[in-house]
Amino acid sequence: MKKILVINPIATDVWDLSDKEYLSSIACNDTLVDVTSLKEGPDSIETHYDEAIAAPGVLNVICQNKDDYHAFIVNCFADPGVMGAREISDVPVVGPGQASMIMATMLGHKFGIISVRKKAEPMFEQKVATLGLKDKFAGAVGINIGVNGLLADRDITAAEILKAANKLIKELNAEVVVLGCTGMLSFAEDIRKELKVPVVEPAVTALKTAEALIDLKLTHSKIALYSKP
Repeated sequence: MKKILVINPIATDVWDLSDKEYLSSIACNDTLVDVTSLKEGPDSIETHYDEAIAAPGVLNVICQNKDDYHAFIVNCFADPGVMGAREISDVPVVGPGQASMIMATMLGHKFGIISVRKKAEPMFEQKVATLGLKDKFAGAVGINIGVNGLLADRDITAAEILKAANKLIKELNAEVVVLGCTGMLSFAEDIRKELKVPVVEPAVTALKTAEALIDLKLTHSKIALYSKP
């Protein structure tokens, strides 16, 4: 049995049940998915500040559960606390942002990211550069909806995501679209059918990456980058 803990790095459990139900439905038969959130932290993650105040909670959850799971997923495209978590964990810690962007490079010449709010566009450019993927990056397009507003009106959100995706494809020459927020999870399949191009959803990609790492018996090297503090 593969046991994976999905950490929603926010101080609300509003997403926990739906995330558990959906991710459990697509997980392998021998995978148990648990979902938890933080006792203290931001209500959503849309800024560098949000990432910074979420990270301590993420590390605390992993410290408390490090002997109980075969992998952890920090369920946010920004991957808050992932680098530090890999230093203190002996099992894989997967960030949906990194996992989905790397996946996208295998599916087309260049990928583009749909972000929440315009502010996230330069943030994603920085993250792409950090991963060494600038040559594979077409650009990012933000929608004018914050994380906590994504489900307020599904029709409006779907239309905004589709509009951003078409801009990425037609104007920025992206061949692959990456949804830049795990809160867009429930929109992925409909958008994929509409566009008829690869649409990478980060939460699912992180789950399947975690399962693969467990099956392959791989985890982070402790030689230097992720050596224990």
